[in-house]
Amino acid sequence: MKKNLIRLISVTACGALLAGCLAGCGGGEAQQGSTDETYELTWAGISSTESIDTWIGEEAARRISEQTDGHVQITVYPANQLGDLTVAYDEIMAGNIDMGLFTLYGTYDMIMESVYTPFLTANLDEFREVFAHDNFIYQAVDEACTEQGIKLFGFWPSGYLGIVFSELQETPEELFDFTIPKHELIRVPSMDSMMASAQAMGFNVTALNYSDVYTSLQTGIVDGSWHGGAYSNYNSFRDVISYYVDYRVTNDVYTLIMNQGSFDKLPTEYQEIVTNVLTEVIDEGTTMIGEQEAESLQALADYGVEVITPTDEQRAYMKDYFVQNVWPTFSEYYGEEFVNQMIEIAG
Repeated sequence: MKKNLIRLISVTACGALLAGCLAGCGGGEAQQGSTDETYELTWAGISSTESIDTWIGEEAARRISEQTDGHVQITVYPANQLGDLTVAYDEIMAGNIDMGLFTLYGTYDMIMESVYTPFLTANLDEFREVFAHDNFIYQAVDEACTEQGIKLFGFWPSGYLGIVFSELQETPEELFDFTIPKHELIRVPSMDSMMASAQAMGFNVTALNYSDVYTSLQTGIVDGSWHGGAYSNYNSFRDVISYYVDYRVTNDVYTLIMNQGSFDKLPTEYQEIVTNVLTEVIDEGTTMIGEQEAESLQALADYGVEVITPTDEQRAYMKDYFVQNVWPTFSEYYGEEFVNQMIEIAG
């Protein structure tokens, strides 16, 4: 009932925008189209018009249009114009929106949240390896998407997550020792796995909507927040935070998905073009995010935010602590076999 109400509100808020999209959206029969037809698709994004994930959508749309001689047209709607990520996923699943790139929750299958496993990767080379199409994580998420009528194209690392604070009592040594209870109350997303992770780091936690983070930090409702990397915090929170702790504890992984019916309606020739272009552009976007993160960390420091970075030894300790003490508890969410595979790749 609640989910239906959310969906109704989203469609009403989008109004004529969604109404104009419906004719080009999929979700119907799995049938091949004609290369003589024009296919108009909608892309849901959650970030600003200047963000790399918006560039990924717009660049993919440009290349796909060019390579199909204008017969596949993708309109990108960034900044939650088609609804927030929970609404967008439901609408893609229903076929009212064709595709999108954003964070996935474990609403329908908890395996979706496995991509946020703490310390699963530490850099972009590891990210590309762990999230490759032939790896077990991709295959598990792909299977879950297929069951929901969704086609998976790949993952994009929107940034390694730090934790920001307006107030902070611990020393750097204490921050990176997870056996020490912390004084701060921090906000985390409404994901069981991430709440458990923050608690394992020694923090007191509360779940708040992302839209409430700014005012909660500003007014002191929370002392800190786990919500994004250096870029998003510099752009949206630099005036309400005093510290950025570069834990890189997990990556805010975005998932590139499409309604299976929308994909099936495309001619085989266009399906291949769409698949190839999306794979190319998302990889280029991965390289871009690495450059952006380095620049944003420096920008935070230049603005006056104290950037606290662990040593290599502290990073190794934190990963080992999680692999031994926290990852096994995730069997409750992802199954013992899946967790054992994660532990194996952790070395």
